[in-house]
Amino acid sequence: MDTQILEDLGLTKNEVKVYLALLELGSTPAGKLIKKVGMHRGVVYDLIDLLVDKGLVSYVIKANRKYFEAHDPERLKEYYDTKKQELEQKQNQLKKIIPELQLKRQLSKEEQEGTVYKGKKGLKSIFEDIINGKKDWYVFGATGKFKEIFHAYFIHFHNRRAKSKIPLKILFKEEIRKKHREKELKLAKIKYLPGTYATPSTTFIYGDKVAIINWSTEPMAFLMRSKQVANSYKGFFEMLWNIAKI
Repeated sequence: MDTQILEDLGLTKNEVKVYLALLELGSTPAGKLIKKVGMHRGVVYDLIDLLVDKGLVSYVIKANRKYFEAHDPERLKEYYDTKKQELEQKQNQLKKIIPELQLKRQLSKEEQEGTVYKGKKGLKSIFEDIINGKKDWYVFGATGKFKEIFHAYFIHFHNRRAKSKIPLKILFKEEIRKKHREKELKLAKIKYLPGTYATPSTTFIYGDKVAIINWSTEPMAFLMRSKQVANSYKGFFEMLWNIAKI
């Protein structure tokens, strides 16, 4: 007799062995069952308890002695139906948490990279990336150095940005309010931060990228690509935006 189907239902090999022995023995005390299956007494009792829990074995007490008996094999159908219902419930529960598991997987596999850019040519690469990305652009710690260093490219860049419909939110240092003319920047919202919130560098946030720029004699920028980092910086930007003044 092929007993694999019983194992496929979820019974262990030893559970199958005890169950089949009980079918052959009929109502029997533990001693005869232990002798037939050739297992340790404690193991047999544990297996009987498992089979009782599964509704495949029962016992009666006669003269203060337990007699064990396998239920009609038709009960295997009921056991199968019960297992099927449990699996369906687990399947439904699994469906509910799959989106969350997928999100965790995406975050854990998120590609992150960092690149250092030096000089005007390097910074131009970042500005061109902003145009090509066509994502909202956030800037804080702005000093006006972009216009001062790049001159004509500054005007050309912002015209292209406006044409590409890339909105800009920018936070300048309060100290340059008088030097700055809002009309020069199209499709832009501008605010000013008091000196107490001054930052040592300028930070760009666009899409899943963050660029931190040091406007030294030879400008240098560190560009990070990470959704988590970008979202964190956006949250910080919004906090500063709420503090800043028009």
